[in-house]
Amino acid sequence: MRHMLVRAMAPVIGMAILGIASASQGLAAEPTKINLRLAWIAGAVDIPLFVAASKGYFKDEGLDVNIVDGNGSTGTIQAVGSGDFEIGIAGLGALAQAQQAAGADTLIAVAGLLQKDPTSVISLKGSGITQPKDIEGKRFGTDAANFEDGMIKAFAEANGVDFSKVNVIIINGNNDRVALLKGDVDFINGWANPDGDKVAAKAPIEKPLLFADYGVNLLGSSVIVRKDFLAKNEAAVRGFLAALQKGKAATVADQNGAFALFMKARPDSDEAEIKLEMRVMPQYEHTAASAGKPYGWVAQSDVEQTISLLEKYSGMKPGLKPDSIYNGSYLPASN
Repeated sequence: MRHMLVRAMAPVIGMAILGIASASQGLAAEPTKINLRLAWIAGAVDIPLFVAASKGYFKDEGLDVNIVDGNGSTGTIQAVGSGDFEIGIAGLGALAQAQQAAGADTLIAVAGLLQKDPTSVISLKGSGITQPKDIEGKRFGTDAANFEDGMIKAFAEANGVDFSKVNVIIINGNNDRVALLKGDVDFINGWANPDGDKVAAKAPIEKPLLFADYGVNLLGSSVIVRKDFLAKNEAAVRGFLAALQKGKAATVADQNGAFALFMKARPDSDEAEIKLEMRVMPQYEHTAASAGKPYGWVAQSDVEQTISLLEKYSGMKPGLKPDSIYNGSYLPASN
């Protein structure tokens, strides 16, 4: 009788075990949802993210990533800080300023995507501006926010320029390039690429004077997360960064294929502008201190310099520690 009962119950027990196993597999397969907010409208610097999504690299890491365009680093920092997004892309300098201004310690960067600041002095050919001192006695066209960040003054001080001899002309509405082309100003303060390229398409320009080449560099686009989300989802953040690095490698290996994947995801993007950015922006992915390191790796000295410059020239209150805004330990270990 006992043997008959065992034989009768065996199929039931087997089905129960199978059901438990299937349920466990289902739970294990449930992806972690990540809402990702970019710093701006998606551009070439974001292509590795779209490649990682299209090729299933995020999925392979157990992630379901939704990529949303942004409208500036400040907005992204606020959105991630409020918990509306799990991960964001924002300037490290902007993150430092935001944390000091709010007195909060809730966000941290875990990778740096643009580390050499493309900010530069842009002038037309024949302006006579070929070195920093040449901006003395010239008309500088800039919008208020660009001027107030203090970095043009840092550039001047670092290179012995008497900034009182520069005629500052505030131009709002992103019309500084127009003013430069019309001859209303002698130079502007913008990204060497692609801003300088856009001016050069209309008229010849002098070689842009990169702030980063003259002692003034702020770390730019970085991957940021809430510290409490990171504490509870360390594996997800590590997986995100691993997939991002794979996306970058795939982008480098097949730029045409990466471009096609991006345009499929963002069909309204300007194809010519995206191709231009793809060509010129990689030169800003590393500084001299991080050259030769994996994509996303940031040097401690660059974080320290960013904080120092912001404290000295942008009015950021002192006391911010580098490890309060950057932790590179979640990146895949380099060989």
